[in-house]
Amino acid sequence: MHNLISRANNASATATTVLLTLLALISLTSFIIPTNIDPASLKVSNLNVKLARSAYDRRGAKEHVFSNFDLTADLSPLFHWNTKQVIVYLVADYATPKHPRNSVVVWDRIIRTSKYSKINIARGKQKYEFKEIGDSFRNVTIEWSLQYNLQPHVGALQWGEIVRTEGMKLPPVARK
Repeated sequence: MHNLISRANNASATATTVLLTLLALISLTSFIIPTNIDPASLKVSNLNVKLARSAYDRRGAKEHVFSNFDLTADLSPLFHWNTKQVIVYLVADYATPKHPRNSVVVWDRIIRTSKYSKINIARGKQKYEFKEIGDSFRNVTIEWSLQYNLQPHVGALQWGEIVRTEGMKLPPVARK
């Protein structure tokens, strides 16, 4: 009854139980640690709507939004002992008659250490294409927001919004 296999089984079962209990407690403490982020500053400028073709879409010209932004944020409160990385992204939210709720990520950054947690971007450009999937951006108001996704070493993902701008009306399409 007390041979080598049963002793190994008992030891591995105890080790697994202790490890899973420890990991569960670690993931619960991630929700207890407060994440009070200082107010950030986001200013979007140079909004232009142009007819352009996508590199991968040959069906014809679509309306694309081009913009610049100024961004200042300190994300160091998000970093603690259980933070693996923080993904920060700039989102444009708008509604059209055909599609009532649209969100487009136009810029992002992955921050792996608190050393790089202060973001200060002047006249930044969008990284990703921002085109209308429907007919037109006519009479569309856009709200811009800076959001984050915190990825812990152990536990559930946490996300939130840092700053949101007031609605901005898009200008008419710039014709060549």
